Amino acid sequence: MEHIFDVSGGPGGKAFLLVGKDKSALMDCGMAYCAADLIDNIKQILGSRELNYILISHSHYDHIGAIPYLRREWPGVRVLGAEYAQRILNRPSALKTIRELSTQAALLFDGPELPPYDDAALKVDVIIKDGDELDLGGVHMEVIKTGGHTQCSLSFLINNDTLFASESTGYMSESGVVYPSFIISCADAIESIRICRNLHPRSIISPHYGLVREADTADYWGNCLLAIRKTQKFILDSAAQSYDEAWIIREYERLFRDDDSRREQPTQAFRLNAQNMINNLLRESSGDKWRLNSG
Repeated sequence: MEHIFDVSGGPGGKAFLLVGKDKSALMDCGMAYCAADLIDNIKQILGSRELNYILISHSHYDHIGAIPYLRREWPGVRVLGAEYAQRILNRPSALKTIRELSTQAALLFDGPELPPYDDAALKVDVIIKDGDELDLGGVHMEVIKTGGHTQCSLSFLINNDTLFASESTGYMSESGVVYPSFIISCADAIESIRICRNLHPRSIISPHYGLVREADTADYWGNCLLAIRKTQKFILDSAAQSYDEAWIIREYERLFRDDDSRREQPTQAFRLNAQNMINNLLRESSGDKWRLNSG
């Protein structure tokens, strides 16, 4: 872990800096509102060196929001992400949602007013895919496709030892509770957990949390799977009892969202993710049998 530094600028999104002998790379960059603190943290580590790469685990606002401000500070930086992330960030509707959620996050976390930025800066410069490798000089990274959260979700294995896990596998809150995040596919998320577990990483960096304590590492993947199974059972049981989408979302929030979750994620983002999770799980499980009444 001597080459990996937590440079997160504020709550709500994590960012980790990898420093090799030749190059440096930032894994995710957190939200827009705390970009100034993120940049200061990076400079404390890099000094006069350049930031060469930004690797994004996926295209959600809380993982890419600071990109435009990083480009201003380091004009030569290259953003690396999945092909689907590149497509998403070309959509005006997606860029609008990112801006809206970024603004809400600044209010939630009592941050400064969102500094102006150009939507055109939110883009993927270089497409990366499963099995691709990046050498920073003594720090080696392998790209691992881990679907389930989004169609562009990637994990990164560092020096065959430390895994920066994507949100597809779940995420740990500050209280130590693991939450599932299989927005587009429960089956793919379960497969992603299997893939990550089979890599046998000595250290795990959990999204939105950071380095998992050594005492929790052995049980981490089992807890991720258990979180999925509990949510899966609740949603399918609720649909079987003919509850509509609105009721399931309300109950899901009541039962599965604690105070730490509320502090860490804007309500709109949580509910939007829950809505997609519910509907995609029902389609995946039983097709049209579970089609929900939106009332």
